[in-house]
Amino acid sequence: MSSSDYNRYASSNQGKRRIKLIVVEFWLFLLLYLLLFSLFFGKKVIQRNTFNAVNLKPDSDCFKKWYNPPINNIGSCHLFNITNPIEIVNDPTSIAINLKETRAYSYSLSATKQDIQWSDDNKSISYSIHRLFTHHPTRFDPSSVHDTGVFIDLVRAIFRTSFVRAIFRTSFGHKPSQAFYALAGKNTFYRRNAVEQLEGFNSDLFETVREKMTGPNTAKSGFIYRYNGSQLYNISIYIDPDKKGQIVEFNSESVRFNISSSSHYTFPVNNGLTFPTMLFDKPEIYIFNAEFCRPILIQYTKNVSSFGGIKMREDKIKLIDFDHFKNFKNGKSYMEVDKIGISKCISESAPHNTIFLSKAHFYGSSSETIHRTNINGFKPESGNHDSYIYFELYSGTPLKAVYRMQLNIEAIIDPMKQSKNGSGFTSVERKGATRLIPII
Repeated sequence: MSSSDYNRYASSNQGKRRIKLIVVEFWLFLLLYLLLFSLFFGKKVIQRNTFNAVNLKPDSDCFKKWYNPPINNIGSCHLFNITNPIEIVNDPTSIAINLKETRAYSYSLSATKQDIQWSDDNKSISYSIHRLFTHHPTRFDPSSVHDTGVFIDLVRAIFRTSFVRAIFRTSFGHKPSQAFYALAGKNTFYRRNAVEQLEGFNSDLFETVREKMTGPNTAKSGFIYRYNGSQLYNISIYIDPDKKGQIVEFNSESVRFNISSSSHYTFPVNNGLTFPTMLFDKPEIYIFNAEFCRPILIQYTKNVSSFGGIKMREDKIKLIDFDHFKNFKNGKSYMEVDKIGISKCISESAPHNTIFLSKAHFYGSSSETIHRTNINGFKPESGNHDSYIYFELYSGTPLKAVYRMQLNIEAIIDPMKQSKNGSGFTSVERKGATRLIPII
């Protein structure tokens, strides 16, 4: 091949390669453009379709599902049986409290929305919540209605910390007068039916203080009984997709607590039943727990896949005492507390620092708190005692949630000595000790 022929051949091949390169670059550019186009506009389409699907409007499919959601709620209650009550009252200051958790008493829980009213512009909705507990058809063992245990008398404990100071002018830790013992008895702990602690029981002391108890049902004392089958609260929420579920107003006839505007807190608070959409840029959500008159922080931890590959976000519950932060902005700035006071939602007569909410078995509490409580029988671990919620990211729908919380009372235990015949107790000349005792 002559040099001129070779040059023509090489030039022709280079031209073909340049054409191929241009074609490849064109298709790469087109593919990249289509990819960016689909990402930008596809996200917009998904967002628009999501908003349309979950937008609460009168008579919409979304409203029908919101009004009657396909939710399976199970409430499993554990009480704490105190196995060394005599040793505790003999030496309430230093003796360890030995607890044994009862088996789970499981209930089907339904929360129905009633008295629904739309705002004139359909941007908010008001309604009342009515709640009903019934024995779970398969998880509630019928034989459990005969279970007994030794439990702290919540009514007496509240009476000891409040009425004693008001009526007999004694203070925390001081011995009450004999008039108190004549009315309330000398037993701090009682052997009683376990299920009745939940579903209701009566006592002479409860009859005396019944008018001071809060809740629609006051004929008996019982953790479930107090609100069962009755109206729990009234609430008004925003329904715009960006503000969906945020509380505008809240009130309850059962407690002296209300929210009169969305600016009650310095951060948006959801009602805990309705959540915002597009959760990609919302690392924190604050939900209001109506039973305890408190907002609780749920904080993003990670993305997971479940239910056949559905992408979800996992959130963990974080206890923060918002009362101590007037200008609270975000949960990352504040340490989680071991317990928060909820006395105002349980009893009007209970002093402020009497009844507390904590995580189950004091999970996540500091070693100092664990040492100070001096309780045997707890083995806190994430799989059994932490709380979490899983959300579908686009719609904000909670697909699965496990809510594990513990009710505790800071009770004054007066030192007692058991009588020789074992039939009762005799008070001794020592001051009472304040102990944090788990209840349920």
